[in-house]
Amino acid sequence: MKFTHISKKQVFKNDVITVFEEKLELPNNNIVTWTFTGKKEVVAIIAEMDGEIIFVKQYRPAIKKELLEIPAGLVEKGEDILEAAKREFEEEIGYRANKLEKICTYYNSAGVNAGQYHLFYASDLEKTHQHLDENEFIEIVKIPINEIDIFKFEDSKTIIALSYLNMKGMEK
Repeated sequence: MKFTHISKKQVFKNDVITVFEEKLELPNNNIVTWTFTGKKEVVAIIAEMDGEIIFVKQYRPAIKKELLEIPAGLVEKGEDILEAAKREFEEEIGYRANKLEKICTYYNSAGVNAGQYHLFYASDLEKTHQHLDENEFIEIVKIPINEIDIFKFEDSKTIIALSYLNMKGMEK
């Protein structure tokens, strides 16, 4: 199928998100306007320690509720994704991950967002302390692995990471 990109313009930008509108010619020759966000990269980290998974609970204004998620954050401009994962993990939960294994890279919602998520598995953890941004309010929650019900989670990166752990456990 052939899609022709006719024009693209930025309609909004702040520190976190850029919104674009793009005119496309579809394979049936119809012209449409597509709205999507730009390419912000996110790192997310799942860690298992002493038989527990470390989560963060935080309020998400877009959905008006708290979610239980794995630690995650934005990759800064020019930052290596591995370094970003190390930084975000320590900032959010107060542990240094001496070993990080990349699980996968994926698009969370490719129909409206061009950003990629980079998922990591952290191990060999060393206690440090949190370095939260002034606008971050995070509660650390540890849940024993055998008490986790993947279907109780609502956050996609967390569901993918828990699925990875489940598959990894089946390989043993």
